Amino acid sequence: MFHSLNEILADSRVKAVHVLTPPAGHIPVAVESLRAGKHVLVEKPVAWRVSEINKLESAARKANRICMPAHNYIYNASLQRAKRLIESGRLGSIASFWMLFNLFHSEESAAVYGGVVRAACVHHAYSLLYLLGRPRQVTATISSLHYTKLKCEDQASIVCQMPNGAIATLWCSWAANDPTSDPWSLVYKVLGTKGGAVFSWNEAQVEDHGGPAWGLPCYEEHFKNEIDHFIERCILRNEQPLSTLADAADSLKIIEAAERSYRHQRTEVVKYD
Repeated sequence: MFHSLNEILADSRVKAVHVLTPPAGHIPVAVESLRAGKHVLVEKPVAWRVSEINKLESAARKANRICMPAHNYIYNASLQRAKRLIESGRLGSIASFWMLFNLFHSEESAAVYGGVVRAACVHHAYSLLYLLGRPRQVTATISSLHYTKLKCEDQASIVCQMPNGAIATLWCSWAANDPTSDPWSLVYKVLGTKGGAVFSWNEAQVEDHGGPAWGLPCYEEHFKNEIDHFIERCILRNEQPLSTLADAADSLKIIEAAERSYRHQRTEVVKYD
């Protein structure tokens, strides 16, 4: 039993640290852990500013340690298969991508996280980067349907233009569940000129009254697969994460462009370095 971060970092038996603090604490804890010679798995969103992610990347490089962003959704086998199909050309020229998320969050719950663009759409951004790469420009709109005290959004739509002309639609809502026969709780779909690929949390469901996985084994598997990759592939085999700190920075740049878009009601170019 440890009682402080200093105790953890001073213990030579500890080889890695999983940073699970609220987002504001991610960077200081992760940097301190890296400087102590530990590998780091840091939860999403990694940081609120790109400069903070750059600082973390620099600390990992100097320490010669793995620092992996916890971009858990892409560690599902179905999405990794989709990526192989895309990269092999078996889907042909990619025409469209959808990532849809609908899961009600009460105002009390949302108060912990903030609006969906910063808190949840990071999943959409890193997923898009993993599967299709960097979008050129985005057009975004937001709304707030059921918050009475919070001033943030509970729904967001981000439409991305890809370099090859494909269009990616990123949708997130904490305003309502989807109780229909084919629920869009979480759905990925990629369509190309020669085929398509899909992944959904609907693949398996169980009774789960205690949470926090809502009876969705696919959701639970994201975390197990992510941690297994961090330990077995990154630490023990010195392989790269499926999504890196550079991807975390690019994800945040997509989010920032979406914020500029809905604030100014116009299409925004995503500004990469």
